[in-house]
Amino acid sequence: MFFHMSRRGRVRLVSYLCAAFVVLGGIALREHNRSAQLQRAVTNSYLHAFSEVTDSLDQMDTALQKGVYVTSAPMLCSLCDQVYAQATAAQLALGQLPFSNVELEQTASFVATVGDYAQSLSRQAAVEGACPEGENRENWKELSAAARQLSDQLNELELQLFDGSFTIDNVAQAEERLSQSQSTTGETDLSGFKKVEAEFPEMPSLIYDGPFSQHLTGRKPAATEGQAEISETEALAAAKRLTGWEDLTVTGQVEGTLPAYTCTGADGVRTVQITRQGGLLLSCFTQGTPEGATLAADEAVQKAQAFLASLGLEEMEESYYSVHNNILTANFCYAPDGVRCYPDLVKVSVSMADGSILGFEGQGYLTNHRERDLPQPVVSQEQAEECVSPLLTVLDRRLTVIPTRGENEVECWEFLGEAEDGGHVLCYINAQTCHEEKLLLLIEDEHGTLTI
Repeated sequence: MFFHMSRRGRVRLVSYLCAAFVVLGGIALREHNRSAQLQRAVTNSYLHAFSEVTDSLDQMDTALQKGVYVTSAPMLCSLCDQVYAQATAAQLALGQLPFSNVELEQTASFVATVGDYAQSLSRQAAVEGACPEGENRENWKELSAAARQLSDQLNELELQLFDGSFTIDNVAQAEERLSQSQSTTGETDLSGFKKVEAEFPEMPSLIYDGPFSQHLTGRKPAATEGQAEISETEALAAAKRLTGWEDLTVTGQVEGTLPAYTCTGADGVRTVQITRQGGLLLSCFTQGTPEGATLAADEAVQKAQAFLASLGLEEMEESYYSVHNNILTANFCYAPDGVRCYPDLVKVSVSMADGSILGFEGQGYLTNHRERDLPQPVVSQEQAEECVSPLLTVLDRRLTVIPTRGENEVECWEFLGEAEDGGHVLCYINAQTCHEEKLLLLIEDEHGTLTI
């Protein structure tokens, strides 16, 4: 066809093709330049994030070194605040590095632990008005030495980044390297992040009131401790008896702090977990959304209370509930003699259509429940109420037990206060020391109540 075209047509066609190639080449070059610019921007963002990590670790190290010699509570609180702030900044910067949660796992864990420990010491110093001594002082020294070693390692790595002997991979490159390292045995390459992790300084064993405390490792659930282990047959019988659901079979087991058997309904909609020790109901759940609502909220709460009684859970008080998609979910806590023990918490979900039980969560109760020998309050209700903000009007008051950040417990006076704008606040005053332990805001709407 080309040869049958006129000379002018052939020239025009060649011209069009050349123009098309030029345009395509220009587009390709523009996209290449754009891709290169984006890659440079990503690389620069990684370099900036790593510099933020090293700067934050340097400043955290400095504050820790100063803390070894501090003698006053106000100065310790100030240094602890600096450590916590720099730990938070380092965590944010680490989160911007590709696969830092895998390649810098120990570093991230160290930063989070030190920040939380410093915050705990700051609270302790503020309450006691003195610097923690003894084991806490020794822990601080060891954390200071570890932070100094880690800071030196990261500063050395930063120098390698700027002289080009080490680079931070993008996500795709990091993913490829990680997959290769997982399939390679006996790998001896200890460059970059691997070297930092392999030579990580030794951490002291921290026992304090916080989520990273060593006392939480291997903690055994109180309700199942010492209970005999049951068989699959016994677990299935317990699941049917406790829930009233007959079409169940054992489909597996779960490990963790509360090992359990999993039982599933024939239709796959219902799931039950029974603890391997003691055969107690850990959880149950029914999928689906009820159509319509015929029960009032208080009627649904009564259905939930009756279900707890059938499980043998007595002296349980409802604290708050929420309603979504025609399902009421109520929180109950153990309340012997009216003293609410908030660590012993269960949740029950009830269909507003027919009052049937759709869900149960009992891990908090099984983990923490025990008979407590509570001391007599040193602080009277009247003394504690004087510690409540004058901006609040106290509507209700009671004695409670609340959990701390480190899963310990403290006996408190609970005061429900109303603010000038009509909002509600829960204030917890330590019944032994009269110190303010916690403040919670109540978020109340047509769906129920939430605490924050």
